[in-house]
This record gives sequence, C-alpha cells and structure tokens, in this order.
Amino acid sequence: MIDQYLLRYFLAVAETGNFSRAARAVSVTQPTLSAGIAKLERELGARLFDRDRQRVALTPAGSRFLIRARRIAAEYEHALVELAEPAEPSLLRVGVLNTIPTPLIGCALAAHHARSGEALELLDGSERDLAERLERGRIDVALTAVRPHHARYQPEVLSRERYMMVLPPDHPLAGEREVLAEQLAQDRMALRRHCEALPEINRFFTQRGVRPRFVLKTTSDERVLSVIRSGAGIGMMPEGFADGSLRFVPVRDFELVREVGLLHAAAPRESAFLDSLRRQLGLATERAETA
Repeated sequence: MIDQYLLRYFLAVAETGNFSRAARAVSVTQPTLSAGIAKLERELGARLFDRDRQRVALTPAGSRFLIRARRIAAEYEHALVELAEPAEPSLLRVGVLNTIPTPLIGCALAAHHARSGEALELLDGSERDLAERLERGRIDVALTAVRPHHARYQPEVLSRERYMMVLPPDHPLAGEREVLAEQLAQDRMALRRHCEALPEINRFFTQRGVRPRFVLKTTSDERVLSVIRSGAGIGMMPEGFADGSLRFVPVRDFELVREVGLLHAAAPRESAFLDSLRRQLGLATERAETA
C-alpha cells in the first residue's frame, strides 16, 4: 500500500517540475518532500525523476506511474466527496394486505412524505402472500389481518373492525340500525372474491336459507363500492371502507371482527411511515365508532 501523502508529493513535483515549488504546494519543507519521494521510489523499485540543478524531469517509469497516480488520486477525492454526502435513506419494505382501503394507505403516504425522506417499497398481497414473504425475509413488515398464530412476529394490533352490510343511501333498509340476513334475500350482491372472511360470510347466509344472487364477482374493492353507489347491488365489507357516501349497517348475529395491524420480521424499526399508518388506522377506528 502506498501512503496517500506520497502520491500528493509525487504529483506536486510532476506538475511543478521543481522540488521547492512542490514543497510549498503541499505545505511541507523541501527536505521532507525529498525524503518522501525517495521513500516512494524505494517502495516502487524504480527511479521516478531525473534531477539536475536546472530542472526535474520524469523518467520513463515516472511517466508511466503518473497516469496511475492521477487515477488513484481522483478516485480518492471522489470517495471523500461521496462520504461527505448525506447517506441514502434505509429502505423499508412494507407488505400491504390487498383488502386494506386504498385511501387509508394514500393518507399515510402523504403524511409520511411531508415529514420524512425514508425510502419505501410497498407490496400488495393476500394474507398468504404476505406471510410467505415475511417468513422469507422479503419484506420487513406487513400491514395485514392479525391472527393468533402470528405471535412470533411481534404483532401490533392497530384497529378492530366489524364486517357490515354496505347499502346505497336510498336502499329501503339504509336507515335501520341493523338488518337481518333474511331481509336481504331479494337483493343482488357484489361479491368480494378476495375477502378473507368469505367462508364465514357464506356459511352465515347459507345457515339462514339465504342464497344471494350476484351482480358482480371481483377482487377490486373499488369496483364493489362503485356498484353499490350505483344502486345496482349491495355488499359486505369491513367498516374501515366507510367514507360517508354509503350506509354501513350491522347484520344481526354476525359478530365477526377483523384485527388489522403490523407484523414485524425482526425487531420493530423506527419509521415515519409506520407511525403514519398507526395514526391513520387509529383515526379510522374513531370514525367508525362515532358513525
């Protein structure tokens, strides 16, 4: 390894063509600079300069070494500049359950962006997708439905929400405090095929002799909400989707509640985005409770 100061001495002499001027350029005495050049020549095993009283000239070996020395010095300066620049923000990979309301994620992103330069990578997926990615270390945290078997992921439950019947504002039952499954037998349903509670919902209606007719089967929550707003059908969704434009009415005896929260692959990280999610889900829960 060649000391960086020896390269500085060599380049100063090569550029000025004079030991005295080179010594002044690097702020050392001439004997110190001469000793440094001699040390460099010993380390390289080659004479770098021809010296006489009139001038200092590079030898053929010195000319060849000059090309390398300039490259090394430039790389060193570049490295110093990079180290002086602010470090790139650490990347947080967040898996998001595809049945989490999109506006909630948008609000959390907006609040996060206003406060932080944290780098994010969001990935949509089903419960199974997110669990597999969390297990393999492909995401750092998952915003998903929290289950009893998730204990090893240090779960943070952020909200609890009921599954409710979603009705157009002008539906005959829209003003009721709760509805019976049997009262909905003649309505057409917009079915959320990706709903994690679909087996329980189907079982509940079947046990009461209600076999819904479907106007839509989809994996798009936005499409379900659009169909309901149009008055063409009704649906069943977590109350976190309530936005005031539709009526969310409890179904008597259907008590299923989903817990939504964070699962961590390792120790929870400090994160402005996760803090935003915590706030947004807390607000959503407050709105649902006061609705």
